[in-house]
Amino acid sequence: MAYYPVEDAYRVKAKFTRTAQEVIFRMPTTGARTPEYVKYGELHFRLQGRALTLSVYQNQELMRQPQYMSYLFIPFTDGTTGQETYEIGRYLDFAIPAGTDSVWVDFNRAYNPSCAYGEGYSCPIPPKENKLPIRVEAGAKTYVKPHGKVAQGGVGVQESMPEFPGGTMALFQFLNKAFAMPALAKKAGVTGTVKFSFVVRADGTTDDFQIVQSLRADVDEAVLHAAKQMPLWKPGIQNGKPVNILYTVPFMVRGR
Repeated sequence: MAYYPVEDAYRVKAKFTRTAQEVIFRMPTTGARTPEYVKYGELHFRLQGRALTLSVYQNQELMRQPQYMSYLFIPFTDGTTGQETYEIGRYLDFAIPAGTDSVWVDFNRAYNPSCAYGEGYSCPIPPKENKLPIRVEAGAKTYVKPHGKVAQGGVGVQESMPEFPGGTMALFQFLNKAFAMPALAKKAGVTGTVKFSFVVRADGTTDDFQIVQSLRADVDEAVLHAAKQMPLWKPGIQNGKPVNILYTVPFMVRGR
């Protein structure tokens, strides 16, 4: 997974304003699903010398779950969309500010929708009002760049990325089959994304599993347990030779 270098310039202070009397609407997605959202507020900030605004949304289904009562969602596009970054757009997670209208927005934390990594997902399409007229060179880039650069685990510029047997779709099918939702998490209806990383070694084995984005401790552990059952991968290639490459996967957990 490729990312822009972390830059303090993309961590900006913003003024949060709560919108009033907003109606519930159905946000289009890349699939048939059209979840209900409401525009909860706006973020006003300056970036690259320009005054900008992003709308913040609240999912009407998630808000009914205690763990997501304060969760807000910022889907956006910018001048890198469809070029260095995913063609649909990118997302930021946000929380309802407590007792203040002054907040921080960190674009270094921008991540790709799950549909960037495989089929079978219905990912919200950022509304037109959240198209930023600048290039936001921060956060996640388009998945599987042919000349990406990863700065961990002795991994350098690679000529080809590692590949799960059968491809990305087969990977998610495997994980969905191997994953077992913990009983308490199932009862609580936990839904969200767990991101985990691991190293694909030159011999195709996998190790050094780490949680990159946590959802809940017992769910994180169950996801890693499933991932550690993966078969041998086709290793990544650099300068014509197999090399160790760090790989990151977002796994969607649905309450069931």
